[in-house]
Parts: sequence; C-alpha cells; structure tokens
Amino acid sequence: MSTDFNAELHARPSIYFNGPAFVEHVALLPKEFVGLHKTQAVVAAAEGQGEKIRSQVEYHTEFVTITTVRELDEDVTDWPDGGLSLSEAQELAGAPGASLVCRTSILIAGPAPSDLGPALSAFGFGDTAASSIGGGAAQICSDFRVRPDETSRIVLFNKELNAYRLGRMVRRIYEIETYRSMALLGLPEARRLAPRLDAFDSKLVELTDRNLATSSSEHKALLDEITGLSSQIISAAAATRNRFGATAAYAQIVEERIAELREAHVDGFQRFGVFVARRFKPAIRTCAATAVRLDRLSHATMHLIDLLQTRIQVEIEYQNLVQIQAMADRAATQVKIQRAVEGFSIIAISYYLLSLLKTGFEALDHAGYHLSPVIMLVSIPIVICAVIIAVWRVKHALESES
Repeated sequence: MSTDFNAELHARPSIYFNGPAFVEHVALLPKEFVGLHKTQAVVAAAEGQGEKIRSQVEYHTEFVTITTVRELDEDVTDWPDGGLSLSEAQELAGAPGASLVCRTSILIAGPAPSDLGPALSAFGFGDTAASSIGGGAAQICSDFRVRPDETSRIVLFNKELNAYRLGRMVRRIYEIETYRSMALLGLPEARRLAPRLDAFDSKLVELTDRNLATSSSEHKALLDEITGLSSQIISAAAATRNRFGATAAYAQIVEERIAELREAHVDGFQRFGVFVARRFKPAIRTCAATAVRLDRLSHATMHLIDLLQTRIQVEIEYQNLVQIQAMADRAATQVKIQRAVEGFSIIAISYYLLSLLKTGFEALDHAGYHLSPVIMLVSIPIVICAVIIAVWRVKHALESES
C-alpha cells in the first residue's frame, strides 16, 4: 500500500524539452474506465523527417489525456500543420469510442517580439489575452477560440525558461484548459435542471400553502404528494451530486494552476488568467448554486413533511384524548349504573328473602305454631343487613381478583 502511495507522487511527470516545439494535448472521456493513475511515455521519430516526437498517455479518475511534443528546428511564423486525429488519440489511449473533451495546441517560440500584434496576427489570432509568466521568463498568448478541428491555440514565447521549467510551465497551461473543460461538464446538467428546479419550487410553495388550509381528512393525500416531490428532488440531487462535486474540484485545480503561472500584465492585453476566470467562474457558480438549490429544496421538503407529520400526530393524539375521555365518561356512567343495580339487587334480594320468611311464618301459623309479629319486624333489618354484607363481600372478592 505504501508503494502505491509513493508511486502516486511520480504518476504524471512533465515532458522536458528545449524550445522551439509544438505541443498537442488531447483529453478524452472514455465510455468505460480504462485505467488508474497510469502513465505511458512513447518516444518516436517522425517518418521521413528528423523531428523527434514524444507522446505521453495519462489515465485520470474519469478522463484520459494524450500529450505529444514535437521539437522544431527553428522558430516558425505560421502555425504548424499536422497533429493527432481523434481516432489516433483514441488508439493511443486504448479507449475506442471515447468522446473528445478538449484539444489544446501550444506553440513554443523564442522570446516575444516587441510588438506582439503582427506576430499574433500571423498565427491567425483574433482578440488575444496575454500575460508575462514565470516572473517574466516567458509570455503566454491565446484568443481562446476553438477552430474547426476543435483545437484551441496558445503561443508561449520563451525567454529564460530552461527545459525543466519549460516542461512544467507547459503542463500547467494545458492542465488549465483540460480541467476547465472537465469542470464545465457540469454546466449542461445545471441548465437541464433549471426548469425542473423552478417546477419544484412552485410545487413546494403550493403544497406549503395547502398544508395550512387542508383539513385533517385530506392529510394523507397531501402527505403522499409531498413525499413524491421529495423523492423527485432527492433523485435529481443523487444523479448530479458527483458531477457537481467534480466540477468544484476541477475548478479549484484551475485556480491553482493559474496562480502557479505567476502572471504579470502585458501592456495592451488582458491577462490570460483574468480572461479565463471572468468567463469560467460564472459557469462554476451556476453549478454550485444549482447544487445548493437542490440541497435546500431537499431540506425544505423534508421539513414540510416533518411539519405535516407533526400536525397529523397532534390530531391523532387529540382524537385519542377525546376517545379516552369518552371511555372515561362511559366508565363513570357504568359505575353509576352498577351502583344503582347493586342497590336494586339488594332491594330485590331482600324482598325475595322476606317473602320466603313471610311464607314460612304463614305455614307455621297454619300448622298451629303462632309466632309473634315482632319476630317478623325484627327479621326485616337483619335480612337487609345480611344481603348488604353478602353483596359487599362478593364485590370485594371480584375487585381483588381483577
């Protein structure tokens, strides 16, 4: 594992060379991932020529780059011909069918002339940005236009850079273009999501208003709609999270590479880094704003769901309280009825017992045994008290068992 970490430090070396030279850098987006932090360097001699061409293939996290350096015998006044075709780049990368992300051509020439205008016009440049870089050791110029062959052109006038500094400086320049293009892959996603986010916003406002006015009988339908909206927002966020995260990471690398150029102003020209930043940052901010908007929409819908669920829960608890109170009232009524029934039971049982006693006394009287009426009168409270005690003991026994 430590060997892998150490190898990462040397994964993408620069190609060192002395100018003048012509550098082509192609970035491809493979259909399938084809490698991981793997660099291949190839050195070849151009057939029929004495030119030395070096090629380097680098496999990044989600894209592949092919860099070729062709050293020239002397400065040129016209833009060099030739270059890798898309099919040749795909073959070198081992990624057939890969789509083109960007193609950057960098011409390294001698020291910049005192009047840049004619020299840049000879290379076909229009409105050009230019900067002194590397502490005044070189000048970089580009009009950032994409030609019909999908190539953007950059001229580097080298004044004092040696082979090592020149190789690193060229790497910074084409990495700015590559990572800028990779970062902008998130912009179409942001534009595609814009109308959906507007629809999500409108729907969320509608559901929030309905939540205030909806009766308890319709809460279930409203909750289903809010849950459906939340699912759509979460799905959109999950589908774009990686793309927007990569956009932010690539944008940070672009800013770092521009800072490493150590630019200084060239009279009459806009700075290279300022040109890139002023046209690049709004797109990055659009992607960042879209990601933030998705996140806030997701939180808002979840909050609305929580509010509705709380409202439903409160109403359920209120209904439970009403039911419990009704049960308590019924229980109190049943207790009253039970007490009334107990009283009637005592009266009825006492009546029946006294009737039996009366029947017994009458039978004794017919048999010739005459009892005093006082006995009958005394037996009445005795029977009633006995019945009350018996009912009380039965009730107490039942309560003890429950």
